Amino acid sequence: MERKCLIFSFADIEVRESEFNIVRNGEVLAVEPKAFRVLLYLLRNPHKLITKDELLDAVWSDTAVSENSLTRSIALLRKLLADDIHEPRYIATVPTVGYRFLCDVNVTGNDFSDLNAHNPNPAIRLGGPVENQSLQSAKDERKRPAKVMLADYALPLLLLAGFLVLRAISIHDTSGHTAHHAVKAVSGPHAVPLTTVAGNVWDPAFSPDGKQIAFMWDGENPGKGDLYVQLVGAEKPLRLTHTRRGDLCCADWSPDGQEIVFGRCTDNDGGVYVVPALGGTERKLTDVVCPFGDPGQPKWTADGKSLVLADSCVPGGPRGIVVFSLTTGEKRCLTAPPPYADSGDAALALSPNRETIAFFRTITLGFDEIYTIDLSGKNLRQLTHDDHGIWRHLMWTPDGQYIVFNSSRSGVGRPWRVPAKGGDIESESVYPEVGTLTPDGQRLAYIQSAGLPPATWRAELANPADKVLSLTEIVVSAGNNDSTQFSPDERQIVFRSGRTGSGNIWKSNADGSDPQRLTSFDKGWAGTPRWSSDGKWIVFDFRKGQHSQITMVDAEGRNLHDVVSGNYENEVPSWSRDGKSIYFASNRTGNWQIWKRELATGRETQVTRNGGLAAFESYDAKTLYYSKFEGGGIWSMPVGGGAEEHITDALHRGYWGHFAVTEAGIYLLDVDATPRPTIMYYSFEKRQLRPVLQLEEHPCPWMANLSASRDGRTLLFGQWIPQSSIVMAENF
Repeated sequence: MERKCLIFSFADIEVRESEFNIVRNGEVLAVEPKAFRVLLYLLRNPHKLITKDELLDAVWSDTAVSENSLTRSIALLRKLLADDIHEPRYIATVPTVGYRFLCDVNVTGNDFSDLNAHNPNPAIRLGGPVENQSLQSAKDERKRPAKVMLADYALPLLLLAGFLVLRAISIHDTSGHTAHHAVKAVSGPHAVPLTTVAGNVWDPAFSPDGKQIAFMWDGENPGKGDLYVQLVGAEKPLRLTHTRRGDLCCADWSPDGQEIVFGRCTDNDGGVYVVPALGGTERKLTDVVCPFGDPGQPKWTADGKSLVLADSCVPGGPRGIVVFSLTTGEKRCLTAPPPYADSGDAALALSPNRETIAFFRTITLGFDEIYTIDLSGKNLRQLTHDDHGIWRHLMWTPDGQYIVFNSSRSGVGRPWRVPAKGGDIESESVYPEVGTLTPDGQRLAYIQSAGLPPATWRAELANPADKVLSLTEIVVSAGNNDSTQFSPDERQIVFRSGRTGSGNIWKSNADGSDPQRLTSFDKGWAGTPRWSSDGKWIVFDFRKGQHSQITMVDAEGRNLHDVVSGNYENEVPSWSRDGKSIYFASNRTGNWQIWKRELATGRETQVTRNGGLAAFESYDAKTLYYSKFEGGGIWSMPVGGGAEEHITDALHRGYWGHFAVTEAGIYLLDVDATPRPTIMYYSFEKRQLRPVLQLEEHPCPWMANLSASRDGRTLLFGQWIPQSSIVMAENF
């Protein structure tokens, strides 16, 4: 039967099969034939994991090609669709295995019988919307524990390991082969997996000679991670650290390749450390501040005698750029961000000649601008001025002329470049991602993510801190979902979701059904929504410009207005039990403290003096329980004022929002519990902790992700499945 014009549509995109083009926001985009066939195959199988071999057989059945052709086609499609490899809306990568199309797909046209006859997934009829069976199948697959998923992938990983190592060592060898496709030598840049370890990897850094790569990996130390080194082309990495507490980040090689410097955060402090690249004892070089768990972000200077750090130059102030002498221990400040900046200056990247530093300046979360400054402290230059979301990694081109960065300026994140001396921002066309380059610029290593985004789970308990009766995933979508909180009557929940491409406040029934968007922000960052005691209002923090402010909307999504504002950060609100006041955190005094605003009078008073961030009143309105931004623990003080009391150390740095106050106690997350992070219960009567629920997956740091019913019998908490690998592209 003759096939008529078929149009596959999803989001704001149409794919017109007979016209061989993609239409996005009304703009017709030309696409290479092979890439277009790859997209059509994925569109015919939405939500299904399609292996690389299946795609190669379907698109290149008459040609012997390497896997690089498929990788290149996927990269082209991501650019055309303005998709993001780190937080994909459309095409998700499952490392070393294949790809999955994430959206529901509608197909229109006059005749579909021929297409459906060849549809490999009979549960999905392509003549209309994706049916409920496929959605349920996708949800069922998503709910499987990570250890089951990894077991499924173990055999393909083992089969691929030898081939991937051989190809990484000798990329032009034409004698290698896969199970189904002979490998041909291909010209131009192409990518291969550099690591095949299971779990989450981050912060790769090439050695000066480009033959080794350092990175962080949590596979042998879940919930924390350690520093590893691996030869390019080798299979097993060498472990250099054994972290018991804290978070690691930001490895950098010494100029002679003999040592690696890195940062570590604990509940009590942050520091920069160095360890021999061949293994040995680590030693601490200096203390640094570490907001958001990225301590120091150290970089070696060209002579190996100093480090460039992100550290506070003023006690209690935001981070600036500092040069630290390894000889004298002296710190020389190069930059001084505004006193009320959120995280200040960070994401350091040194130019190829190591004479200029590129960095982000963050006044409020989600509004980063790129700056450069000479190592001498001269020529501070702002390169971006448009308040678009920029992700916290920068990369210089090998000639030192441009800085490459990821930005959501086109709606979805993708690489861009800006001249190092200032000028127009351009789309990046050479490098597929932002990562780490070898000194000659011929190899790029970057992180490829394939995990599942944060979702909200509901646990029913027999009694407070008692046996778990049931576990149900209730809030799940393609975008992040977090900060879920019960309504006062516990019939509804409110949460932040990125399912539409930007972070907004949503509500739904308590089981996750009937989700409704309450805000419609297309720019900015909204978070930590809280219900008023009468259930009529929801207060949250929102970053729509230079600073975060406390904003309120009614429970039907109307009457949106700011409650607290100013030229400083105001965030993480909660209600007093009588509904007359709002607690919130502010850095207006130079550090984070809890404040209280009376709604009737507008009067604002400082509540804490020794730090505070997230706060909740007890149900009898006599005690305020709170966490702190710097460090861990839960604290309490009388609502009317008085001395603070330390309740427990179990809530650790970065998890300030993972606690919930009930009538008889507090639920909190202990990420240092063994063998896995565990939700604990602190009884007000017994004044002691007991374990309640061990998490199967990873908790979500730096978010408010734990809530409980008043009687303590129902819990809401967040989990996600971070899976990533390091990919190496070369021959640019």
